[in-house]
Order: sequence, then structure tokens, then C-alpha cells
Amino acid sequence: MSEEVLVAYATRHESTRGIAAAIAEVLDATGIEVRFEALDAVGDLRAFRAAVIGCSVFAGEWMPGAHAFLIAHERQLEAMPVWLFASGPVEPLPDGSTIDVPADLIGAIERIGPRDVALFSGSLQPHHLGAGLRILAKLSRSSFTEHRDWTAVDRWARHVAEELGAPAASEAR
Repeated sequence: MSEEVLVAYATRHESTRGIAAAIAEVLDATGIEVRFEALDAVGDLRAFRAAVIGCSVFAGEWMPGAHAFLIAHERQLEAMPVWLFASGPVEPLPDGSTIDVPADLIGAIERIGPRDVALFSGSLQPHHLGAGLRILAKLSRSSFTEHRDWTAVDRWARHVAEELGAPAASEAR
């Protein structure tokens, strides 16, 4: 097993990728070896000592790729430290917001036993959408704005780094 930590994501419109990249940067800055990649490109997990996995959530549904990944790799994930995060609400989150987990995924997540599960606001940007979706977003009065809370993402990533034993995590504050 290497010392690498996997930071992987499933995204529809790039918002979750940005959050995962920020988490990977924090871990890397604290001296943790990181492999950052899209969830559908991840192969065997035996090469990693831990995993941070993020996915987009739309209308309470997890990205199909993330859902399938957790189910398919359940045994490997339950044998390592895992942190999960989701992004999706494209408005600021009230304090204490939690993730709605689809019923068929609850058992897998309980068996995996993540150290933490975080929910972050997402971002809806017109350049991430095709013409048809841009029109639908405008008709539904969706706002094209940035709602990702980078301070919350940074704080969570530092917490993950500390739990992974990164000596520079507490010094970097």
C-alpha cells in the first residue's frame, strides 16, 4: 500500500470538481501525498491508504457514478479511512444542513463507516450548461452565482488532514 490518499469526485457541471481540487490542494500543502481524479477513472483502491470522495447531488439524488462506485468498492472502502462530501444546493446552506442519502445507499454508507460526511453549497455557472439547460435555468429563475463556501471547504479539508496525521495541518493555520 502506498501513502497516497485518493481525492475523487463525480460531477455534472464542474462545481464538485472545484471543491475536490481545493481539498486536494489543502492535503497536498500539509505534506500528504494525493492522487486527484474523476471517480470514473479510479481503479483498484488497494493502492491508497485513505479516500476522500465527493459527488454532486441533484434533487436529492447522488450522481449515478458515485452511487455505483460506493456499492462496487464497499469492501475496500470499509477497510480504510474514508471521508465523503456532496455538493449540489445552488444556494447558501443554513447552518446544520445535512445530506439526504437515498435509501438504497444508506446501508452501504453505514458499512463503509465514513469518518465524516459533509455537505457544501454548489455553484451554477452558465458556461457549464448547454444552451437548453441555460434556457430552462433562466425560465425557472435559477441564479447563476457562486455559492461555494471556500472557508468551510478549507476548514473541512484541514480537519481531514489532521485526522490523517499531517504534521503541517495544524501548523498551517
